[in-house]
Amino acid sequence: MINKTAIVCLLGFAVEGFVLNPARVLPVSKSIFNKSSLWVPQQHPHRIKASTSDENEKTVVILYHKPKGVITSHSNQDSFKASTSDEHVRQTVYQDVMSVKGYIPTSNLDKAPTSFQKVTGIHSKLHAVGRLDAETTGLLLLTNDGGLVHHVTNPTASSSTDQKIIKVYDALIMGHHTLEINDDSSEKLRQILGGVDIGKKYGGMTLPPHALQILEHPSSKSTLVRIAISEGRNRQVRRMFHAINSGVMQLHRRKVGNLDLDMLKHHNGDVGEEGSWRLLTKKEILHGLGWKVRPIAQAGRKEQLSHNQGKFFSDRKTSASKRRRRPLKTRR
Repeated sequence: MINKTAIVCLLGFAVEGFVLNPARVLPVSKSIFNKSSLWVPQQHPHRIKASTSDENEKTVVILYHKPKGVITSHSNQDSFKASTSDEHVRQTVYQDVMSVKGYIPTSNLDKAPTSFQKVTGIHSKLHAVGRLDAETTGLLLLTNDGGLVHHVTNPTASSSTDQKIIKVYDALIMGHHTLEINDDSSEKLRQILGGVDIGKKYGGMTLPPHALQILEHPSSKSTLVRIAISEGRNRQVRRMFHAINSGVMQLHRRKVGNLDLDMLKHHNGDVGEEGSWRLLTKKEILHGLGWKVRPIAQAGRKEQLSHNQGKFFSDRKTSASKRRRRPLKTRR
């Protein structure tokens, strides 16, 4: 009878379930060989198969009113610690939405939600369309379509060149500012109209805002402004006002594209409070973001294939350049 371990070694490569180092052989079921002594692939019992999106899953967009203190992250472990050295744990936007507590049904006939998957039809990973920091409140979009995230957050994306996605914020900033030409207090704020340098680390000069207006002066030392931008850099609005030596005390996002928080209403007409959310329709996604709903599984395979092809040719070029640089051996 042929030794089963010898067969594996004679194959000349590692097979799933085996480590060919004699000192480190993983346990494998005896049923790995069938009656005809042919090797049958078998997964290691401790390996978990990665989840994939459902074949029928399509683009889903959630309109969410983010509360203060909730973080836009897949991990709820905060980076800071309290004075008592106890690590803080904050709720994430994904945990808040998946709890289905703030769900607003599309009609009165909808039954009480039993689970997030049944309500949304999402079985793949959920992404935030542009992050909001913990202290910022307002409109946040969540989706299972990674292409949509790139379409909204990157103003140079090929899919958004014809229609830039504008984000509108209300910011309470320090200092008494105006936009009047003859007013000395307008000098700093008017710098933003031409774009400001937020630092090389964060991309340098910003694009000029699409709109900037004074809403009111809550006090003699503060100004409430509304600003509209198409870029989506890390904490961009806060850094823009910091560049003119004016800190942001409160920040609230009102609008993304043609979508705003007024669309988040209950059936009685009341606007949804912080933490509430609802699903957008196909027409709302197309009109609000300029994006067509598409099958997620098929789109994911195409994007992954494109990525793999690009990586394959890149690796071939790198390998060829290494061979060209290899020094010639000299005869002795």
